[in-house]
Parts: sequence; structure tokens; C-alpha cells
Amino acid sequence: MGDGGFGMTVSELSTAVHHKINTITIVMNNKSWGAEKAYQRDFYDQRYIGADINSPPFHKLAEIYGAKGYHVFELKDLKGAVIDAMNCNKPAVINVDVDPKALYSFRKDSFKHRSR
Repeated sequence: MGDGGFGMTVSELSTAVHHKINTITIVMNNKSWGAEKAYQRDFYDQRYIGADINSPPFHKLAEIYGAKGYHVFELKDLKGAVIDAMNCNKPAVINVDVDPKALYSFRKDSFKHRSR
């Protein structure tokens, strides 16, 4: 999930830790509300408002909750983090830094009816 969405549900880590539910969450951290920013890019001539966010270091926050945290800077390191997370015997969060400019419009065609 993205960092914006995970920021709204991060407290569920306490439930996972308490009940020993060994989930693995991979946070694609682009420091933005990615979908909203993509729509603002595609439909509002790159007039961004409220799209950039400063999230906490989710890998450290995971450890505060009692889960295992990983911080991945490069794709080549993701596999090792996933393998370790699968074997750590507790909930895990893998915070992956991704390019904030790499935005994807999920349904650009949904707005074909929109007039300018």
C-alpha cells in the first residue's frame, strides 16, 4: 500500500502484535497521496494541492509497536527484506522508498466525459 493509506491504518499493527498475526505490509513510500497527485497531474495541469505528505519512518514506527521494521532504498534489497520478514515470526513492515514522480493513473479513461 502507499504511505498515505498506511498512515491511516498503521494503528492496526498493535492488533497484529497483540494477537500474534504475522502480517507483512509493504509500504510504497513516495511521500505523497499518489493517486490524488496523479489525478491532479492528469486533469488539473499539474496544479498540486494537498498531495505531498511527510510520513513518519514506518519501519521505526513498526518497531515501536513491537513489530519488525525494514527500510528498503533499492529494489535489489527488497527480496532479502521480504524473506527475512517471512521468517521473523512477528508482524513486519517494509518501508520502500519509491520515486515520487513515478505516478500511475488508475482510471484515466473514467473521466473522458469530463469537459474542460
